[in-house]
Amino acid sequence: MSKAKHLVLDVGNTRIKYGYFENQELVHSGICNDWSEDQWYAFHKSHPFTKVLIGAVGLTSKHLLSKLPKSCEIHHINESTKYPFTSAYDTIESLGVDRRAALAGVLHTHPESPIFIIDAGSCITYDFISADGHHHGGAISPGRAMRYKAMHLFTEKLPLLEPKDLPPLVGTSTKGSMQSGVELGIVADIQAQIDAFSDVYGTFTIILTGGDADFLIKKIKNTIFADADLILKGLHRLLMFNSLHEN
Repeated sequence: MSKAKHLVLDVGNTRIKYGYFENQELVHSGICNDWSEDQWYAFHKSHPFTKVLIGAVGLTSKHLLSKLPKSCEIHHINESTKYPFTSAYDTIESLGVDRRAALAGVLHTHPESPIFIIDAGSCITYDFISADGHHHGGAISPGRAMRYKAMHLFTEKLPLLEPKDLPPLVGTSTKGSMQSGVELGIVADIQAQIDAFSDVYGTFTIILTGGDADFLIKKIKNTIFADADLILKGLHRLLMFNSLHEN
């Protein structure tokens, strides 16, 4: 009996990440922003997926459709998608696709547990889901790169800086002061959100994902579990939950 082979694509604001699954297990993941049609052909030859689920947050996914193999069946997260959780949000469509996927992901990786998800990407999003699978809501704040860009765009003389993993505690230059303000400030913001949600909901497991997860996990005092592929796992969970894998 052949194994089920699926591909999911997490189309974010700055990158496109793929996850290749065999028999519901993630066996390969990576970045595919600039892949050509030939590169997709070569990947499909070595990883012959039959179904694709695309979750698009920022970048348009239209250009992907012409590059993907014609033999595969392509689905999108849309208004007809069903979810294995309930949400206090006004409408599920107003909750970002990446956040929906992350919630589906933790239900698969940490079933029947209260979870606080921190997704540190272009923005930092926070979501709490209780052990009964109800999403109570969350928060959104600017991410690391966005904070640097905002200072540069809205203040005439401030330069555009890249994130720095080891900022000075006290800046002795404009550059150092910006780095201290962003890097130490973002850690303080995350810690404050953890404390605030803990005051309301008690004890929970914290899952950290997103592009800045590796930097942040070393900076926060709480016990945190990093899962770089959480959204990919969640997209695949939605593929299965919606029976999109079936013929």
